[in-house]
Amino acid sequence: MQTLLSDRYYQRHLRIIHACEKGATGVYWGHRLVATMLYRSMLSQLNEMHRHEVEHFEIFGKLMQARGVRTVIAPVFWCIGGILYGVITALAGRRAIWRSTAVIEAIVERELNEAASYFQTRDPEVYQAIQQILIDEQEHKLAGETNSPGLSPMDKVIDPAARAGAAASKELAKRL
Repeated sequence: MQTLLSDRYYQRHLRIIHACEKGATGVYWGHRLVATMLYRSMLSQLNEMHRHEVEHFEIFGKLMQARGVRTVIAPVFWCIGGILYGVITALAGRRAIWRSTAVIEAIVERELNEAASYFQTRDPEVYQAIQQILIDEQEHKLAGETNSPGLSPMDKVIDPAARAGAAASKELAKRL
């Protein structure tokens, strides 16, 4: 295990996942905030997705703590960024919430699959955690896709904003 802990990629993967899960808690918190006022019928699904993201953040926090891997500096910044993005997206409408969910969760799925490949032979416990979390993330992606079928003019704004936010979160997690 000591060799793994000195592996910067090992630590970086864990830090990125952990920070981005914190950001996801913020996104869903922001969506829920607006939904309580404008889209009450969405609250049940948004609450469940938020709960999943909180669980994922906690799971990776425990895995990191057990391995002596430090978190990013001030994970709350990821949450605040997520809240801002979530509120702005939600104000653009229901479809924007769902489209954003579909785009971001597709990115998360790709990133987690990459991390799973890395951890599969290096740390079976982390690998298993990723596999379990992927189930939730794929459900979120499917909900987003199902509720935002086809293409809409709003997608031309939401898609690049979601990708840019996810990329910025990952890059900051690598550096902080």
